[in-house]
Amino acid sequence: MVGFPEEEIRIVEFDEDDAPEISELLKQTWVFAIEYPEEWRKKRMYTPDQIIEDMRTGYHYFGARLERKIVGFYKAIITEKGLFGEHQTVSTVCRSSGLASAMYIQFANYGREHGCIRNYCNILAGQKVGERLMERFNFKKWGEPYEQYEGMMVQTYERFLTDDE
Repeated sequence: MVGFPEEEIRIVEFDEDDAPEISELLKQTWVFAIEYPEEWRKKRMYTPDQIIEDMRTGYHYFGARLERKIVGFYKAIITEKGLFGEHQTVSTVCRSSGLASAMYIQFANYGREHGCIRNYCNILAGQKVGERLMERFNFKKWGEPYEQYEGMMVQTYERFLTDDE
């Protein structure tokens, strides 16, 4: 595992110029996400053009760099329900580095800064890593699990954004 030596993990917003690098990270990581159906994984390996289209339609891409290279990101959009986050991707060399946690902290801060009442996201039902993150960051199940893609059950989680968290 590669860490973030002597420097704090800094989550930044990416722009359209970062789309090719984000796309490459998706190709490198989603191939290993075998708990998801293969067709879903292929759909999640966005092209640079798909990422740019997302950005132009209101999605914000946040993440971190290590030695100037993007090693993780997630995307978020403000909706009438709050700040919805999805597609969190972390380079295999940065697993267990604290990067995912740093992104969840930034996710809450961004939501608060933009007047959102909650963060929410979908987690693959039964995915232990995702469920541990939900528990650690005080997310609660919201509604019942549902089939987001054929054969793929997800659970929506929410976390209310209050000043005392």
